[in-house]
Amino acid sequence: MEVEEMTGTSDSVAVAIAERYLADTVEHFQVWETHYPKPEGDPSQGALASSEEASVRLIEMILEYAKETEDALLRVGAAFDANFTYATAIRLAEDGVAHSVRGVKLSSDRLGWSVVELSITTVRRIAYFCRQRSLVDRIRVYGQLVHYFHGLLGPWKCVAADASSECISGLIIAIELLVTSLNEYHSEGHGVVVKRTGVL
Repeated sequence: MEVEEMTGTSDSVAVAIAERYLADTVEHFQVWETHYPKPEGDPSQGALASSEEASVRLIEMILEYAKETEDALLRVGAAFDANFTYATAIRLAEDGVAHSVRGVKLSSDRLGWSVVELSITTVRRIAYFCRQRSLVDRIRVYGQLVHYFHGLLGPWKCVAADASSECISGLIIAIELLVTSLNEYHSEGHGVVVKRTGVL
């Protein structure tokens, strides 16, 4: 029973964080949406060029970051939201051509480091390999993606700096995936009260 209660509490914290990230982003979403049309098609299809192994590793890293924030909130009621950075990485392809990737740099003692490219291709790939994950894990991953995009674009930057349509389309798809998952979660009747174990 104690394990079930802890899982329920952790899940409710994950959902609360994702909903906060969504609310912060949607505040500026109408400005973005008027400049960039919503991408068509299934959000989880059309971007499977990368290997399953690389995609699963990336998802695991995103989940690590999400759970670190949850743990901090449960312990003390607050968490720093700056444990990742935006960076550019250079990757050497099999044909010897160097490619640059700009996005969120994530580091893990267990999994190494990776840069999450903020594009519609990345979001579709992650969504595809998240299909068999639990609903709450999908909420964690999609919430983090929305947060990464919002942090990069900011409330004003996207239109003023002429952000790429790939980036904005990725954000739109991430929002759609998160909203759909949150609706599914709430339709199942979840509603655990979040309690922290320490004091700030």
